[in-house]
This record gives sequence, C-alpha cells and structure tokens, in this order.
Amino acid sequence: SLTGVEGIAICAIKNPRPYTTSLRVSAGGGGLYSTRIKMGQTSPVHCYVKAGGKLYMASQEIKVTVGGCGG
Repeated sequence: SLTGVEGIAICAIKNPRPYTTSLRVSAGGGGLYSTRIKMGQTSPVHCYVKAGGKLYMASQEIKVTVGGCGG
C-alpha cells in the first residue's frame, strides 16, 4: 500500500503500441482503479506508480486466450 500516489501508467510490453493508459491522482484521491486492455498475445504488463516523489514498478505476465473466453 502506497501513500501520496501522484500518477499511474500501464504498458502491455508486446503490444504494437505498449503504452495503454495513464492517470493523475489528485490529492486525497481514491485507492482503486480498473481498466481493460486489448492484447493480441500473452505479454508482461507493467504498472508504474509515482508516489512521494519516487517511481515504483510492478510486472505481471498476462495470458491471452484465443477468443477471450478463458478456455
């Protein structure tokens, strides 16, 4: 859990255009954020968070299933 979050950016590394979205968080802004990303193949997705003047990064491999139905 981070305090003082100023901004968030998300990148799907193997997408033709890896940068997917970003947002600025106003002072006292909420702690939940949800989005959908269209991906053509399994790829690491990186989330960058700026908080307290520092930059943090987390990464997760996201599996893409043909047809998108989880089968």
